[in-house]
Amino acid sequence: MNDLIAKLVPEKQQAHAQLLLEDPDSRNLIRKQLSELAEDHAAILSQKSFDWILCKLSTFGADEADTVRMYQAFLSQLRQLEQMCRLISGEGLNCRFDSPAVIADRITIGLGLFYEHAARRHQYHAAPSPRYYQQVAASCFSATGFRTIAAKLPQWVEFLHTNFVLPKI
Repeated sequence: MNDLIAKLVPEKQQAHAQLLLEDPDSRNLIRKQLSELAEDHAAILSQKSFDWILCKLSTFGADEADTVRMYQAFLSQLRQLEQMCRLISGEGLNCRFDSPAVIADRITIGLGLFYEHAARRHQYHAAPSPRYYQQVAASCFSATGFRTIAAKLPQWVEFLHTNFVLPKI
């Protein structure tokens, strides 16, 4: 977060921004502000860390625990995007069901970033529908104790799609 503050916040206000970030009551507010500043900033931000993702997720309006959980889901799937909406891992004899947390992460981020692809797979290749996957992810979030995410999963998927997918030209 320090590099975002250094890049986006005027030098005179950086110390105050750091203090607000350390305060649990104002942490989400400063993340939202950093997200808005990043959108208004003309330069490309450094990609050393993915703090900007956490800032953007905080604009959804969920509590901090849910926001951090979605951030963890996002980070866990950055290197596994080819698996999108799978409930199992491995091939052949090494095939196994994944834990509910991994399934929830994979499906939520997969649908958030590649909803159209999942809909095409359903329409043309007889894959399960995106709605089915969304219900599975909601069940997995409920099973792992994140009932508020489960209840708002369609809104989370739409938020991810709106904020992290490039518009088609």
